[in-house]
Amino acid sequence: MAVYTSLSDSDMRALVADYSLGELVSFQGISGGVENTNYFVNTTTGKYVLTLFEEFEFEEVPYFLDVVAHLQEKGFNVPAALVDSQGERLRMVNERPAIIVDCFSGQELASTNANTCREMGDVLAKLHLAGEDFPTQRESHRGIAWWHETSRLLESELESEQFSLLSTQIAQFDTFIAQHGDLPKATIHGDLFYNNTLFNGEKLSAIIDFYNACHTWVMYDLAIVVNDWCSDRATGELDMEKYQALLTAYTAQRVPSVAEQEAWPYMLRIAALRFWLSRLEAWHGAKDDPERLAQQHDPKEFQRILEARVRHTPALMV
Repeated sequence: MAVYTSLSDSDMRALVADYSLGELVSFQGISGGVENTNYFVNTTTGKYVLTLFEEFEFEEVPYFLDVVAHLQEKGFNVPAALVDSQGERLRMVNERPAIIVDCFSGQELASTNANTCREMGDVLAKLHLAGEDFPTQRESHRGIAWWHETSRLLESELESEQFSLLSTQIAQFDTFIAQHGDLPKATIHGDLFYNNTLFNGEKLSAIIDFYNACHTWVMYDLAIVVNDWCSDRATGELDMEKYQALLTAYTAQRVPSVAEQEAWPYMLRIAALRFWLSRLEAWHGAKDDPERLAQQHDPKEFQRILEARVRHTPALMV
Protein backbone atom coordinates (compact mmCIF):
# COMPACT_ATOMS: atom_id res chain seq x y z
CA MET A 1 0.00 0.00 0.00
CA ALA A 2 1.41 3.41 -0.99
CA VAL A 3 1.03 5.11 2.39
CA TYR A 4 4.28 6.83 3.25
CA THR A 5 2.92 9.13 5.97
CA SER A 6 0.85 7.30 8.57
CA LEU A 7 -1.95 9.03 10.45
CA SER A 8 -3.53 7.90 13.71
CA ASP A 9 -7.21 7.89 14.52
CA SER A 10 -6.74 11.01 16.65
CA ASP A 11 -4.85 12.75 13.82
CA MET A 12 -7.70 12.09 11.42
CA ARG A 13 -10.43 13.10 13.87
CA ALA A 14 -8.75 16.44 14.53
CA LEU A 15 -8.36 17.06 10.81
CA VAL A 16 -11.98 16.22 9.99
CA ALA A 17 -13.19 18.48 12.80
CA ASP A 18 -11.19 21.41 11.42
CA TYR A 19 -12.89 21.02 8.02
CA SER A 20 -16.40 20.92 9.51
CA LEU A 21 -17.07 17.59 7.80
CA GLY A 22 -19.09 16.07 10.64
CA GLU A 23 -17.80 13.12 12.66
CA LEU A 24 -15.18 10.65 11.44
CA VAL A 25 -16.67 7.24 10.63
CA SER A 26 -13.66 5.47 9.10
CA PHE A 27 -10.53 6.01 7.03
CA GLN A 28 -8.35 3.78 4.88
CA GLY A 29 -5.09 4.18 3.01
CA ILE A 30 -5.42 3.99 -0.78
CA SER A 31 -3.20 1.57 -2.65
CA GLY A 32 -2.01 2.11 -6.21
CA GLY A 33 -0.32 5.50 -6.06
CA VAL A 34 3.46 5.72 -5.90
CA GLU A 35 4.12 9.46 -5.45
CA ASN A 36 1.73 10.69 -2.72
CA THR A 37 -0.04 9.31 0.32
CA ASN A 38 -3.83 9.13 -0.08
CA TYR A 39 -6.62 8.15 2.30
CA PHE A 40 -10.31 7.57 1.82
CA VAL A 41 -12.07 9.42 4.65
CA ASN A 42 -15.68 8.59 5.52
CA THR A 43 -17.58 10.98 7.77
CA THR A 44 -21.17 11.60 8.72
CA THR A 45 -21.41 14.16 5.87
CA GLY A 46 -19.91 12.11 3.04
CA LYS A 47 -16.80 10.52 1.56
CA TYR A 48 -13.59 12.44 0.92
CA VAL A 49 -9.98 11.92 -0.13
CA LEU A 50 -7.03 13.21 1.88
CA THR A 51 -3.78 13.68 -0.06
CA LEU A 52 -0.41 14.24 1.59
CA PHE A 53 2.24 15.39 -0.90
CA GLU A 54 5.43 13.40 -0.58
CA GLU A 55 7.43 14.93 -3.45
CA PHE A 56 6.41 18.61 -3.29
CA GLU A 57 7.14 21.25 -0.70
CA PHE A 58 4.36 23.48 0.60
CA GLU A 59 5.09 26.40 -1.74
CA GLU A 60 4.99 24.16 -4.83
CA VAL A 61 1.47 22.82 -4.32
CA PRO A 62 -0.73 25.92 -4.92
CA TYR A 63 0.01 25.82 -8.67
CA PHE A 64 -1.67 22.43 -8.99
CA LEU A 65 -4.62 23.53 -6.88
CA ASP A 66 -5.03 26.60 -9.11
CA VAL A 67 -5.05 24.41 -12.25
CA VAL A 68 -7.84 22.27 -10.81
CA ALA A 69 -9.81 25.33 -9.69
CA HIS A 70 -9.50 26.80 -13.20
CA LEU A 71 -10.82 23.62 -14.79
CA GLN A 72 -13.63 23.34 -12.26
CA GLU A 73 -14.72 26.85 -13.22
CA LYS A 74 -14.74 25.69 -16.86
CA GLY A 75 -17.21 22.95 -15.96
CA PHE A 76 -14.96 19.89 -15.57
CA ASN A 77 -15.59 17.39 -12.79
CA VAL A 78 -12.21 17.63 -11.04
CA PRO A 79 -11.20 17.42 -7.35
CA ALA A 80 -10.86 21.00 -6.12
CA ALA A 81 -9.42 21.38 -2.61
CA LEU A 82 -11.88 22.01 0.21
CA VAL A 83 -11.39 24.96 2.55
CA ASP A 84 -10.75 24.45 6.28
CA SER A 85 -12.09 26.51 9.19
CA GLN A 86 -9.31 29.10 8.68
CA GLY A 87 -10.27 29.56 5.03
CA GLU A 88 -7.20 27.65 3.81
CA ARG A 89 -7.23 24.91 1.18
CA LEU A 90 -3.64 23.74 1.88
CA ARG A 91 -2.20 22.87 5.29
CA MET A 92 0.58 20.86 6.90
CA VAL A 93 -0.27 17.41 8.30
CA ASN A 94 2.49 15.39 9.96
CA GLU A 95 5.08 17.63 8.28
CA ARG A 96 3.65 17.14 4.79
CA PRO A 97 1.51 19.53 2.68
CA ALA A 98 -2.04 18.17 2.58
CA ILE A 99 -5.46 18.79 1.05
CA ILE A 100 -8.91 17.24 1.31
CA VAL A 101 -11.17 16.88 -1.73
CA ASP A 102 -14.59 15.43 -2.42
CA CYS A 103 -14.67 11.77 -3.45
CA PHE A 104 -16.49 11.52 -6.77
CA SER A 105 -18.84 8.80 -7.89
CA GLY A 106 -17.60 6.24 -10.37
CA GLN A 107 -15.03 3.51 -10.57
CA GLU A 108 -11.53 3.14 -11.95
CA LEU A 109 -11.46 1.28 -15.24
CA ALA A 110 -10.08 -2.25 -15.14
CA SER A 111 -9.12 -1.75 -18.78
CA THR A 112 -10.03 0.48 -21.71
CA ASN A 113 -12.13 -0.22 -24.79
CA ALA A 114 -13.09 1.71 -27.90
CA ASN A 115 -16.04 3.37 -26.17
CA THR A 116 -14.07 4.62 -23.16
CA CYS A 117 -11.26 5.75 -25.48
CA ARG A 118 -13.79 7.69 -27.56
CA GLU A 119 -15.12 9.33 -24.40
CA MET A 120 -11.59 10.23 -23.29
CA GLY A 121 -10.68 11.69 -26.68
CA ASP A 122 -13.65 14.02 -26.63
CA VAL A 123 -13.03 15.27 -23.08
CA LEU A 124 -9.26 15.55 -23.54
CA ALA A 125 -9.66 17.93 -26.48
CA LYS A 126 -11.98 20.10 -24.39
CA LEU A 127 -9.49 19.96 -21.51
CA HIS A 128 -6.72 21.19 -23.80
CA LEU A 129 -8.85 24.05 -25.07
CA ALA A 130 -9.67 24.99 -21.47
CA GLY A 131 -5.97 24.95 -20.57
CA GLU A 132 -5.01 27.50 -23.20
CA ASP A 133 -5.90 30.51 -21.05
CA PHE A 134 -4.61 29.35 -17.67
CA PRO A 135 -2.36 32.28 -16.71
CA THR A 136 0.54 30.59 -14.90
CA GLN A 137 3.04 28.83 -17.15
CA ARG A 138 4.92 26.27 -15.08
CA GLU A 139 7.32 23.91 -16.82
CA SER A 140 7.18 20.21 -16.04
CA HIS A 141 9.32 18.98 -13.16
CA ARG A 142 9.88 15.91 -15.35
CA GLY A 143 10.66 17.68 -18.60
CA ILE A 144 13.69 17.92 -20.87
CA ALA A 145 16.26 18.80 -18.20
CA TRP A 146 15.00 15.94 -16.02
CA TRP A 147 15.16 13.45 -18.93
CA HIS A 148 18.84 14.30 -19.49
CA GLU A 149 19.84 14.28 -15.83
CA THR A 150 17.92 11.14 -14.83
CA SER A 151 19.10 9.08 -17.80
CA ARG A 152 22.69 10.06 -17.00
CA LEU A 153 22.29 9.10 -13.33
CA LEU A 154 20.77 5.74 -14.28
CA GLU A 155 23.37 4.83 -16.90
CA SER A 156 25.35 2.55 -14.56
CA GLU A 157 22.15 0.70 -13.58
CA LEU A 158 21.02 -0.05 -17.13
CA GLU A 159 21.97 -2.52 -19.79
CA SER A 160 23.90 -0.92 -22.64
CA GLU A 161 20.97 -1.46 -25.04
CA GLN A 162 18.58 0.27 -22.65
CA PHE A 163 20.82 3.29 -22.19
CA SER A 164 21.42 3.48 -25.93
CA LEU A 165 17.66 3.53 -26.54
CA LEU A 166 17.18 6.30 -23.97
CA SER A 167 20.04 8.49 -25.15
CA THR A 168 19.21 8.08 -28.85
CA GLN A 169 15.57 9.03 -28.39
CA ILE A 170 16.39 12.04 -26.20
CA ALA A 171 18.91 13.26 -28.77
CA GLN A 172 16.44 12.84 -31.62
CA PHE A 173 13.77 14.75 -29.71
CA ASP A 174 16.23 17.52 -28.81
CA THR A 175 17.10 17.97 -32.48
CA PHE A 176 13.47 18.00 -33.56
CA ILE A 177 12.18 20.39 -30.90
CA ALA A 178 15.05 22.83 -31.46
CA GLN A 179 13.75 23.27 -35.00
CA HIS A 180 10.06 23.39 -34.03
CA GLY A 181 9.88 25.72 -31.06
CA ASP A 182 6.49 27.14 -32.04
CA LEU A 183 4.41 24.00 -31.46
CA PRO A 184 1.13 24.85 -29.66
CA LYS A 185 1.27 24.67 -25.88
CA ALA A 186 -1.33 24.76 -23.13
CA THR A 187 -1.64 23.77 -19.49
CA ILE A 188 -2.00 19.99 -19.60
CA HIS A 189 -2.74 17.15 -17.18
CA GLY A 190 0.58 15.42 -17.82
CA ASP A 191 -0.36 12.03 -16.33
CA LEU A 192 -3.81 11.21 -17.67
CA PHE A 193 -3.57 7.44 -17.44
CA TYR A 194 -6.87 5.62 -17.31
CA ASN A 195 -6.41 4.98 -13.58
CA ASN A 196 -6.57 8.76 -13.12
CA THR A 197 -10.18 8.80 -14.30
CA LEU A 198 -13.45 7.60 -12.85
CA PHE A 199 -16.26 6.15 -14.98
CA ASN A 200 -19.91 5.36 -14.42
CA GLY A 201 -20.21 2.49 -16.85
CA GLU A 202 -18.64 3.85 -20.04
CA LYS A 203 -19.34 7.50 -19.16
CA LEU A 204 -16.49 9.57 -17.75
CA SER A 205 -17.48 10.98 -14.34
CA ALA A 206 -14.25 12.64 -13.14
CA ILE A 207 -10.58 13.31 -13.89
CA ILE A 208 -8.23 13.19 -10.90
CA ASP A 209 -4.54 13.53 -9.92
CA PHE A 210 -3.33 16.74 -11.55
CA TYR A 211 0.07 16.72 -9.85
CA ASN A 212 2.02 16.45 -13.09
CA ALA A 213 0.19 19.40 -14.64
CA CYS A 214 2.41 21.84 -16.51
CA HIS A 215 2.53 24.18 -19.50
CA THR A 216 3.91 22.32 -22.49
CA TRP A 217 3.11 20.87 -25.91
CA VAL A 218 -0.51 19.81 -26.32
CA MET A 219 0.55 16.87 -28.50
CA TYR A 220 2.75 15.57 -25.70
CA ASP A 221 -0.30 15.23 -23.45
CA LEU A 222 -2.27 13.54 -26.22
CA ALA A 223 0.63 11.13 -26.72
CA ILE A 224 0.70 10.29 -23.00
CA VAL A 225 -2.99 9.40 -23.16
CA VAL A 226 -2.71 7.37 -26.37
CA ASN A 227 0.27 5.37 -25.07
CA ASP A 228 -1.60 4.40 -21.92
CA TRP A 229 -5.18 4.03 -23.14
CA CYS A 230 -4.51 2.37 -26.50
CA SER A 231 -1.47 0.11 -25.97
CA ASP A 232 -1.29 -3.64 -25.52
CA ARG A 233 0.64 -3.94 -22.26
CA ALA A 234 2.25 -7.24 -23.23
CA THR A 235 3.65 -6.07 -26.57
CA GLY A 236 3.58 -2.28 -26.45
CA GLU A 237 1.75 -2.21 -29.78
CA LEU A 238 -1.21 0.08 -30.38
CA ASP A 239 -4.72 -1.33 -30.49
CA MET A 240 -5.88 0.43 -33.66
CA GLU A 241 -9.59 0.26 -32.84
CA LYS A 242 -8.96 2.14 -29.59
CA TYR A 243 -6.49 4.47 -31.30
CA GLN A 244 -8.90 5.44 -34.04
CA ALA A 245 -11.80 5.88 -31.61
CA LEU A 246 -9.79 8.19 -29.33
CA LEU A 247 -8.24 10.31 -32.07
CA THR A 248 -11.43 10.63 -34.13
CA ALA A 249 -13.22 11.98 -31.05
CA TYR A 250 -10.31 14.27 -30.17
CA THR A 251 -9.93 15.79 -33.63
CA ALA A 252 -13.68 16.42 -33.85
CA GLN A 253 -13.21 18.94 -31.01
CA ARG A 254 -9.68 20.22 -31.67
CA VAL A 255 -7.93 19.92 -35.05
CA PRO A 256 -4.13 19.55 -34.73
CA SER A 257 -2.04 21.84 -36.91
CA VAL A 258 0.21 20.54 -39.68
CA ALA A 259 3.20 21.12 -37.40
CA GLU A 260 1.56 19.07 -34.64
CA GLN A 261 0.91 16.25 -37.08
CA GLU A 262 4.58 16.27 -38.08
CA ALA A 263 5.59 16.21 -34.41
CA TRP A 264 3.36 13.26 -33.58
CA PRO A 265 5.94 10.43 -33.92
CA TYR A 266 8.40 12.33 -31.73
CA MET A 267 5.75 13.05 -29.11
CA LEU A 268 4.63 9.44 -28.89
CA ARG A 269 8.21 8.27 -28.42
CA ILE A 270 9.22 10.91 -25.88
CA ALA A 271 6.00 10.43 -23.90
CA ALA A 272 6.76 6.70 -23.66
CA LEU A 273 10.35 7.49 -22.69
CA ARG A 274 9.27 9.89 -19.92
CA PHE A 275 7.23 7.21 -18.13
CA TRP A 276 9.79 4.49 -18.75
CA LEU A 277 12.39 6.76 -17.20
CA SER A 278 10.30 7.74 -14.16
CA ARG A 279 9.51 4.08 -13.53
CA LEU A 280 13.19 3.18 -13.86
CA GLU A 281 14.09 5.93 -11.40
CA ALA A 282 11.48 4.72 -8.89
CA TRP A 283 12.38 1.06 -9.39
CA HIS A 284 16.12 1.49 -8.87
CA GLY A 285 15.53 3.94 -6.03
CA ALA A 286 13.48 1.31 -4.18
CA LYS A 287 15.51 -1.80 -5.00
CA ASP A 288 16.96 -2.03 -1.48
CA ASP A 289 13.54 -1.65 0.16
CA PRO A 290 11.39 -4.73 -0.64
CA GLU A 291 8.18 -3.17 0.69
CA ARG A 292 8.54 -0.03 -1.40
CA LEU A 293 9.80 -1.99 -4.42
CA ALA A 294 6.59 -4.02 -4.39
CA GLN A 295 4.62 -0.78 -4.84
CA GLN A 296 6.41 0.25 -8.04
CA HIS A 297 5.08 -0.12 -11.57
CA ASP A 298 7.02 -2.35 -13.96
CA PRO A 299 9.41 -0.19 -16.04
CA LYS A 300 9.54 -2.77 -18.84
CA GLU A 301 5.94 -1.99 -19.75
CA PHE A 302 6.95 1.41 -21.09
CA GLN A 303 10.18 0.12 -22.54
CA ARG A 304 8.04 -2.13 -24.74
CA ILE A 305 5.79 0.79 -25.68
CA LEU A 306 8.79 2.93 -26.64
CA GLU A 307 10.32 0.12 -28.70
CA ALA A 308 6.99 -0.36 -30.48
CA ARG A 309 6.78 3.37 -31.30
CA VAL A 310 10.32 3.31 -32.66
CA ARG A 311 9.29 0.49 -34.97
CA HIS A 312 6.13 2.21 -36.19
CA THR A 313 3.92 5.22 -35.53
CA PRO A 314 0.57 5.58 -37.32
CA ALA A 315 -0.62 8.92 -38.62
CA LEU A 316 -2.25 11.33 -36.21
CA MET A 317 -5.22 12.18 -38.43
CA VAL A 318 -7.26 9.00 -38.82
